[in-house]
Amino acid sequence: MGKGAVRVIRVPKGVTVALLVLVSVAMIAFYVVLSGRAYVRPKGSSEELVMRVVSDEQKGTLTFTTALAILWPVAANVLFFMPWGFLAFVALDAPGRPRLRTYAVTLAGGIVFAAAIEIWQTFLPAPVTTGSDAIANAAGALAGALAGHLRKQVRIRFES
Repeated sequence: MGKGAVRVIRVPKGVTVALLVLVSVAMIAFYVVLSGRAYVRPKGSSEELVMRVVSDEQKGTLTFTTALAILWPVAANVLFFMPWGFLAFVALDAPGRPRLRTYAVTLAGGIVFAAAIEIWQTFLPAPVTTGSDAIANAAGALAGALAGHLRKQVRIRFES
């Protein structure tokens, strides 16, 4: 293989599906291990928290720490579902299937999986879930699907 050659590693569809199942099980295990070890969630709905941030910002009392504390759970939920969305998109992507359908099925699957986790969490002794968590999870699945779609257009080459 010459210096300018690009090496392509082909991953069989079955391996992709197995990785998707493994990631799904790992995500559920993560929730199981952390259940009952919840952090203290600020009181109020997501809308009230956003209004508090806006109010603090208008008064000039908003700190970076406060903004980070409110935004971090959303970012964590998005990042948590990105690998799932990526693998689901890659597993569902087929040459004859319209990409829009692959996106729709991936997003629908992400919504169902996220909703199932959120519903399960409501029955835990110390639930720390909100509807905005499921929305952020779905956004993460969509972001992962976008990354799965872009995987063929992006080549990363590390020069020595």
